Amino acid sequence: MADDTKLERRVALKFLPAHFGNDNDMRARFTREARSAAKLNHPNIVTIHEVSDFNGRPFFAMEFIEGHPLNYYSSEKKLSNSEIINLSIQICDGLAKAHQMGITHRDIKSSNIVVDSGRRAKILDFGLAFTKGGEQITKAGSTLGTVAYMSPEQAQGREIDHRSDLFSFGVVLYELITGRTPHKRDSDASTLLAIINEGPEPLMRYKSDVPPELQRIVSKCLAKNAEERYQSAADIAADFRSVARLLSSGKDESSGQVTASRPSIAVLPFTNMSADPENEYFSDGLTEELLNTLAKNPELKVSGRTSSFAFKGKQEDLRGIGQKLGVGTLLEGSVRKAGNRVRITAQLVNAVDGFHLWSETYDRVLDDIFAVQDDIAKSVTAAMNVTLLGKSTSKRLANPESYALVLRANQSAQQMNKSGLGVAVELYQKALDLDPDNARAWAGLALDLAMQIAFGHANYNETYTSSKQAAQKALALDDALPEAHQAMGFILGALELRFEETGIAYRKAYSLAPNDSRFVSSLSLYEGLFGSFEQSLRLSKLAIELDPLNPEPHLNYGKILFWAGHLEKAGDMLERALELSPDMTSAHLTLSWVWLLQGKLDEALTEAKMEKLAGYRNCGLVIVYHAMGRKQESDHALEDLIANGEYWGFQIACVYAYREEHDKAFEWLERSVTLRDSGIPLSRVHPCLKNLHSDPRWPVFLKKIGLSD
Repeated sequence: MADDTKLERRVALKFLPAHFGNDNDMRARFTREARSAAKLNHPNIVTIHEVSDFNGRPFFAMEFIEGHPLNYYSSEKKLSNSEIINLSIQICDGLAKAHQMGITHRDIKSSNIVVDSGRRAKILDFGLAFTKGGEQITKAGSTLGTVAYMSPEQAQGREIDHRSDLFSFGVVLYELITGRTPHKRDSDASTLLAIINEGPEPLMRYKSDVPPELQRIVSKCLAKNAEERYQSAADIAADFRSVARLLSSGKDESSGQVTASRPSIAVLPFTNMSADPENEYFSDGLTEELLNTLAKNPELKVSGRTSSFAFKGKQEDLRGIGQKLGVGTLLEGSVRKAGNRVRITAQLVNAVDGFHLWSETYDRVLDDIFAVQDDIAKSVTAAMNVTLLGKSTSKRLANPESYALVLRANQSAQQMNKSGLGVAVELYQKALDLDPDNARAWAGLALDLAMQIAFGHANYNETYTSSKQAAQKALALDDALPEAHQAMGFILGALELRFEETGIAYRKAYSLAPNDSRFVSSLSLYEGLFGSFEQSLRLSKLAIELDPLNPEPHLNYGKILFWAGHLEKAGDMLERALELSPDMTSAHLTLSWVWLLQGKLDEALTEAKMEKLAGYRNCGLVIVYHAMGRKQESDHALEDLIANGEYWGFQIACVYAYREEHDKAFEWLERSVTLRDSGIPLSRVHPCLKNLHSDPRWPVFLKKIGLSD
């Protein structure tokens, strides 16, 4: 820094280092930087005031900027989405000016962009820039720039143009959002290979409230092929301005959803055209595989399985389906399976006007089923003008019969009862007999065994080890399989009470498939129990948006609101869940508690009696009868609850706590921990345990189960 005594202003001086004084190439580069920047008069490019030398050392004077380099905001001070978009517009405006003047920067990176105290971005350091038509100081095959920010063509030493700067800007933007560059590896060589060959992970893995439009801009900037990128910085700035208008138009930025222009799709159940109705599992399974593949794409809003399957076998107008699901496009089709051959017909339909956007028929052997799934997914995403980021499965299955058994097992597991889970476990095991490397089968087996324990259908000591080992095997075979991380998260939380690690697993599953309502809903519950209530509500809303006809996200959202004391909203959401599924397990019980806490005892009693599962029903009756002063009936319901078995230990503890019988409540809480009762993770938030909070044994218990503050 120096003072310009003539114009009475502060300036920044940049000298060529003394040891480069006799290096002609470096002197030429230094002079070129000054000349390049001096040509550019733009508020988002540093201003050059003077070029001169002092005692034989070249220098130039430029405006002094009081502020921070851009990487400060990716590491030290995180920015909101709106702030990121505002700075990005400025950077793109500056790049657009440079490119308009025929200047390619070639070293766009976070440390070469400074943000002043007024939040204005300034591009610095044009030392590697070249001017179109000017002298080239590098020969073909050489690379100049900072490795982590290089474009693929730069990394390969190929000829570049201004679109290389746009890729580098994409890296800067990715870093600003996530705090890390997208291709950074342990060595420069590995980083260069990643830039050339590997795609970046979705932004949602690191920042869950990213609007899909922002993901789409980043993806397009980081396209490997320069022809598939934005063709000008002005185009990027225009897209940013469109997103900024959406965010300022009343959309809730914290929700992460800006849906006005977000591509959306529902995969309707493919019709089974086979002669054998038993092949229904195959057409349903193919539908789920396609849905799961598309759900991995953060650029798409993909309607969840339950909502899509609500229209199975129904002859409804496609435009009406689109309105009910809140999507703009529908994928439908049919499957005909005969032996080892399949014919799959698929078509993409505009849900607004009913016109077909794309259709195709595939005649293949079963061994090619994964290629067909990928072909359909690629065609769909191309028709919707988005980038395909997901694949039908990251590890290919070698045995088609094993694959078919997994589809049947998945279908059975959907029943979520003792019989359905038992059949699913048997089918997963048969699939593994045929193909021991089937990661999907290991993940399904792990989760279903754990669910059997949690629901009291299997003994913990006999089943836990098998469940944990199955999850570990699934992850060892395919660490990119979201179902494997989901299974491990459930085991860690429900069976091991390792809640911090549970969150890591659930967040990983969510990052791998950010539009799959299963993983969104699980993470919303986790955040409601152990993390951020605001984040939990955001994810709950997203889960409902993705799967609007699925009662489970509505039930989960209602429970989270109940735990947080938002009783009126909780009641509305639970009633909606019951509209979708009148007999849904635990929904009547939770709504009964909501009415109870609002003093509506008659309504609470009615809801408790409507609960279908005996354990939950008796739990509700004990509490409501106690609140009504009907002790004899409360005692009788408690006897029935205890007779339901130790599996209901957590609920027994809750009713004793509500009745102010603390010794009995703590006795059953301890027994529940020993039995790995799946209700234990609710301990800190459940209102029925509130009476224990003043008991000196309460913080001791919370510490024991890993929930102390």
